[in-house]
Amino acid sequence: MHNDQQDGSSPPSAGDVSEELPAVGGHPRPPLYYTRAEASTEEIAGSAREAAAEDAARVAEDAATYEMLADADFSGVVWDLMADSLAAYAYPVAMNWLYTGQIIGLCAARQRPVRRTQYDWDALLADRDEREELVCETIARALRVFREHALIKGRWKPEGGASLKTYFIGAVLGEFSTVYDRWARERSRRPPCVPGGLESAALVLADHRPSTEDEIIGRRAVQSFLADIADEDTRTAVLLSMMGYSRQEVGEHLSMSAAAVTMRLSRLRRKRPPHQSGPPPAPPSASGNPSKDGEDAE
Repeated sequence: MHNDQQDGSSPPSAGDVSEELPAVGGHPRPPLYYTRAEASTEEIAGSAREAAAEDAARVAEDAATYEMLADADFSGVVWDLMADSLAAYAYPVAMNWLYTGQIIGLCAARQRPVRRTQYDWDALLADRDEREELVCETIARALRVFREHALIKGRWKPEGGASLKTYFIGAVLGEFSTVYDRWARERSRRPPCVPGGLESAALVLADHRPSTEDEIIGRRAVQSFLADIADEDTRTAVLLSMMGYSRQEVGEHLSMSAAAVTMRLSRLRRKRPPHQSGPPPAPPSASGNPSKDGEDAE
């Protein structure tokens, strides 16, 4: 067995090792296993003082803002400027949370779970305009809630720990699930797009009518009636109105106002020849009841 210490000398002590290490600043460096990082209590205390000063400044600023809003009865130009500032702060935050899905967990933590289907969620993530619509509506609702409860009713306090902007973000999270639920319900009712005209219209009608002989005759009459309408938007408006969709829903589908839809249908009625004064047979709505709007869709 090989003995490295054949000369009988003892292993070097810690002091011997330190003396053999290169000196730094005139002092020998200690061995690595003796080295320990020690926190600077002065630096920690300084950081704590800076954080406390920042918090105090934020509280004072928020308190001054609140007093200014209160003096204006939380309305007018002062409130409008505050609302714009809150919306500008919340918009990118909410858009990012929505895209990453983080908003789901945040809402659940506030006992406001988002009841979503993967189908709706995939469609939402694929369309930035849809996400933006949800976020903007959520912020609009949150501003009303924030003004009423946090400011007017005084639920927010400067010394409460949360800044005005942080408290407003909480209001946004509180309103998102309601806005999402309504968006999902409206999306399920959106009519299928029929840009192809009569062939697509025939397919849509086939999905909404029984296939009895009388109904087939009625469907042919509807198709014949639609064939006389040259304008695609007007033709779609007539078809969807006969299917039971409201003027508002038809307008949203065609990117026009409900009044514009009504005007198109009224203009079409005036153009029809006297022998076609009666309306075409109106299919029942999805609920099985005749549509009220169908009475005006000739």
